[in-house]
Amino acid sequence: MILPQAKVKHLLYRAGFGTGLQIDSWNESALWKKSNDDHLLNVVNKPQLDSDPREMKDKAKEVFEKSRQEIMKVNAAWIMQMSRQPDLRERMTFFWHNHFACRTLVPWFAQDLNNQMRMQALGSFSDLLTTVSKHPAMLQFLNNQQNRKDHPNENFAREVMELFTLGRGHYTEDDIKEAARAFTGWGFNPQGNFQFRPRQHDEGVKTFRGRTGNFQGDDIINMILEDPQTSIFITRKLGAFLVSDDGVSDSLVKEWSDDFYRSGYRIDRLVRNILNSDTFADPKNTGTRIKSPVELLVGILMQTDGKFEDDRSLVFIQRALGQVLFFPPNVSGWPPGKAWIDSSSLTFRLTLPRLLFSGDETDFRVRDEGDVNGLQNENAGRRRLHCNADWSLLANRFTKKRKEETLSVMEDFLLSRPLLPENRKWVAQITEKKTDDKELVKSGFIAMMSLPEYQMC
Repeated sequence: MILPQAKVKHLLYRAGFGTGLQIDSWNESALWKKSNDDHLLNVVNKPQLDSDPREMKDKAKEVFEKSRQEIMKVNAAWIMQMSRQPDLRERMTFFWHNHFACRTLVPWFAQDLNNQMRMQALGSFSDLLTTVSKHPAMLQFLNNQQNRKDHPNENFAREVMELFTLGRGHYTEDDIKEAARAFTGWGFNPQGNFQFRPRQHDEGVKTFRGRTGNFQGDDIINMILEDPQTSIFITRKLGAFLVSDDGVSDSLVKEWSDDFYRSGYRIDRLVRNILNSDTFADPKNTGTRIKSPVELLVGILMQTDGKFEDDRSLVFIQRALGQVLFFPPNVSGWPPGKAWIDSSSLTFRLTLPRLLFSGDETDFRVRDEGDVNGLQNENAGRRRLHCNADWSLLANRFTKKRKEETLSVMEDFLLSRPLLPENRKWVAQITEKKTDDKELVKSGFIAMMSLPEYQMC
């Protein structure tokens, strides 16, 4: 398929994370490449069961500190992977990471759940839902490890329906109670493997959404998937993610969701339908989504081939902007769109490129939010967020015969939408006295990345 350059750029922003230095040419087949070991995160090892609980208690502080450091390693590894392999699979892994929002202080749980999402990101939603529902990270986060026949815990059952499948208003409180009974006994062993515990399972008859039987957890999931409302819910959310923060029309949701349902919940088929639609290609949906903090950070690293001297800076930036990977604010995940922008975060967003590439310090203070900030306790004083970029290489890539042409090529590369005339004039003034190619490109990059247009994708 051959597409006009503007459409290719739009596709790269929505099906990936934008235009990057490693993308010299575009090939549609690259969007759909299958997962392989190179894509899987592998920076922490599966924990071994300690045979002496007393020793574990004595080592609690040491274990907790090691866990914080390892979660930071997983976080940094994924940021760098998104910036180096910005394909559709990684993009969809990012989508599912927010859809199936989950927090865990066990680094291997976080890494493994992320890898499971990556492997199934474009496969069957039915399989993905089952995998995530039985993963120790999710069972722990939603308290199903404590869901027992004599003391049912409804958290897991409620969120599976409200946030993962049907959406609010398509089930009753009685459905939650009966589903919770069906999920009793679902848990995991000390090695972190799913385990069904028959003694903890409620074997009684249950009535769920008008059907009665001796249901178990898998039966509940299957019945939820039999309802086309699940297809509608996923389609609407994915449509907003790929097309517009304002969502897409009900008629399109119905068209895409009907096909999604008939396909047996094939995610790749739904994604193809969305990306191939006229609505996706409509210019009114180009450059209209506000970048999430992670999208902003990944985009900067992609477009400069930037490398941080200290991974703690990656975590600090995510904390400052309000989106730390593996630490969603709650089970609902991060809200999209304008929720990312307030006076404090916008100021930090607009100054971030200068902080990264000019060696300036910041005294920006992040909020203390418990375990997420345990990743890095330094919360006061001045901080340098130095990111290395090869400006000589970038100058060779973008320098043209005329300064105006150089700035034009850089603008087309960096931005999903053209600069406003007044902002283009400002960039020209900032770079006016730069006679050295490297300094011209560096100052031009920093200037353009510091404008409101760069906040959009």
